[in-house]
This record gives sequence, C-alpha cells and structure tokens, in this order.
Amino acid sequence: MTIKKLTAMPYAQAHIEIDNDYNISLFSYATLVATITREGWLTVYGLYSMTTRKHISAFVKEYTNGTIDYASAKAAYEGNYRINIYTGEIEELA
Repeated sequence: MTIKKLTAMPYAQAHIEIDNDYNISLFSYATLVATITREGWLTVYGLYSMTTRKHISAFVKEYTNGTIDYASAKAAYEGNYRINIYTGEIEELA
C-alpha cells in the first residue's frame, strides 16, 4: 500500500491510500470519504464539512484528470450513485 498527500493540499489533514489492486481512497482526517476503483468507479461516501469538501475537490482534480469535477462528485453522493471516470457511466448504489 502507498500513502500520499494531496499534491494541491500537502499540509491538509487528508491523505490518499493506494492499495495493491490500484484502488485509490481519500481519507479526510481519519474518515474514508471517497474511492476510485481500478476500473474507474468514483464513489463518494459523505460531504461532511467544508474542509472535507475541499479535500474531495482536490482529490477529483488530481485523480480523474479533469473528467469529474466537485459538482459531479457531490451530485453522485446526493443521488446515491457512482460515476465511472473513464466512461462517464453512472451506476446506482444499493
């Protein structure tokens, strides 16, 4: 597993964990906030605070190569779905 800081926010209380299967997870403080699977599925687990929203915004900018913005990530959370960052496909969460 690899642990990294957000490039745009190196001093933030957030970090990225990349597991051996290349799944990428964003943690804001100690809370899992979002993941991107190896297949490209972005799932947001909560918006929580204004600070966490800033972490999510930096995360999607850095790890989706501009294909997804914060507004799309927020809409996915509020609509209870996930987005594929490669295809734009939407899938409802159970």
